[in-house]
Amino acid sequence: MARGQNRRPEDDDRRRYTAVLEAARTDGRIDDAEHSRRSFTVRYAQTMGELDAVVGDLPGPARTAGGPSLATVTVAGVAMLAAVGLGIAAASSGDDDAPAADPPAVEVEPPPVEEVEEVEEVPVDMFAAAELTALWEALAAEQVSGVKSIYLHDTWADLDVRTAPGAPTYDDVEYDGTLGEREPGGQVTDEDPEDAFFTLDQVDPAVVAACAARAAEVAQRPDRAVELIVINPDVSYGGTVTISVHLETDAYGVGAVVTWDNTGQYLLDDGIDP
Repeated sequence: MARGQNRRPEDDDRRRYTAVLEAARTDGRIDDAEHSRRSFTVRYAQTMGELDAVVGDLPGPARTAGGPSLATVTVAGVAMLAAVGLGIAAASSGDDDAPAADPPAVEVEPPPVEEVEEVEEVPVDMFAAAELTALWEALAAEQVSGVKSIYLHDTWADLDVRTAPGAPTYDDVEYDGTLGEREPGGQVTDEDPEDAFFTLDQVDPAVVAACAARAAEVAQRPDRAVELIVINPDVSYGGTVTISVHLETDAYGVGAVVTWDNTGQYLLDDGIDP
């Protein structure tokens, strides 16, 4: 390595070598990625030898025997033009303190954007305690004063809720993780409208989930899944609020319905054919 190559580069040196790289990219001798890599080295090189190595292997005409490389000639030419340009600017302005021109900006390729894998939305499970609790909380947030019936399907629910406190009418509303818009349902025909509705605190969602989990075992049909759960005041049991779990039917259309009272403590129908 020559003596001059041990010298620490100054700002003017770095600008000259940066200009050589810019010219090589403009001529198409290096691409943007290679230009960015070499420009990084120019910016942080500690010796002139490191700068020479940046431009010494630039693609181009072969070196002449015993003569300087094209990159070396280019650097020298750029340095001479820079010196002449600075001299002319100083002579014309007469201001020795004029700031030096900013070095050309180094284009750095942005990092690749990672694709975000879409997460498949998991459907709600209306037979699970967590989703049943969420339904009860949603109804409470809507300040539902009474419920005529709840039909729980596997991923959604259909409800008849009281239009307003004391009203003999009800609205239809669906739930699939969130409550939908209410639609007019109808009017109850009971002599006492209060008998047609039950309140949320009369039924514990955890009890409903427990009934769903036990129904197939109680009905002695362990291979049958729960198809529907109905919660409503049942006239067959004197108006008691019941939890009726309907199991899937077999190939002959025969199914089973297991019914508990609203506390889940009393089994009103085991679903077993007599």
